[in-house]
Amino acid sequence: MDSKHEITLAPASEHDVIASVPREHLKSFFYLFSGKPDSRIKVFSEPVHLTQSDIVELNDCVSRKLTTHQIDSLITTVKVGYKGQHLSEFGSWAEFAAHHWQEPECIEELVVKWDFMVQVQAFAAPQRHTLLVRISTDLKPGKVFQLLVAGNSDQFDQLDMYAAPAFCRVDFINAQISKELINVVDDWYRARRRPQLIAHTFFWCKQQRQRIAQGFDLLLMLSWVLVLSAVSLWASQHYYAGQVPTHLAALGCFLGIYSLRVVARVAHAMAGLVYNALKALDGSRVVFEFTSGDRKQIAAQQGENRRHSRRFLASSAWNILLNLAASVIWVYFFKQTG
Repeated sequence: MDSKHEITLAPASEHDVIASVPREHLKSFFYLFSGKPDSRIKVFSEPVHLTQSDIVELNDCVSRKLTTHQIDSLITTVKVGYKGQHLSEFGSWAEFAAHHWQEPECIEELVVKWDFMVQVQAFAAPQRHTLLVRISTDLKPGKVFQLLVAGNSDQFDQLDMYAAPAFCRVDFINAQISKELINVVDDWYRARRRPQLIAHTFFWCKQQRQRIAQGFDLLLMLSWVLVLSAVSLWASQHYYAGQVPTHLAALGCFLGIYSLRVVARVAHAMAGLVYNALKALDGSRVVFEFTSGDRKQIAAQQGENRRHSRRFLASSAWNILLNLAASVIWVYFFKQTG
């Protein structure tokens, strides 16, 4: 009879497995799976106009910089956010580079992430590093709600970061590579062209629209007061030789003060036309030109901006003409009193 021998291996204890791992490897694995890396963030506030070739150039710059370090593996992913909460995620750089951008949707957000393993001198195993670049047209309400619901003050402090046109973040173990990658993104971003939806002069006027409207408002009121003063002085000298009866003087003051209310309404309405025309100008800080929808939106917005620019010029011209007319009247009567 054949005898069967069963050999039972006692399972190695958890402590025995850990003890058998070299100390350097154990430290590396601990940081790799449980350690929280440091982060370095750079926020960009300048407006930017981006095309697909710009993102390809950014990836080339980052890839060249990474070749100067001992990189074991690299995964590049891209997330594209469209209007209407629609998202497209590319799991590899090849998918993004080969994509054809004929979509009718308009892009609102672009997030590029480089996830790579770096051989760090103090560790036996390669350590994970990530570089993330986010560019967005505006801060989406959903993101604000997410930060509010989280209730974490540290996350809520990131509101300014998400409200900026762009930012990049490096999660790192090696501080030197984080500085180098931040500098690469900074150099790339500063070399991008600025949006041309609005001419520089009109863009400056849009930023100063409150002061411009207030200036027109106050200037028209001042012109009317000067006209009243000159006409009153001329009438008193021409008809009453400087001795105006008390009742007529009181009536003139009453009519003059009452007329200021009417003129104030007119001046405010005229200044409002200037303000609204400037406010309607769309000076988006981030302009994407990837899809067919993006190009259509750019052309439409440029047409709208030209129309609003003409409105601003026409409203300003009317304000200037009224002030010139008031100045001519004031100068004429003032000379007659001399």
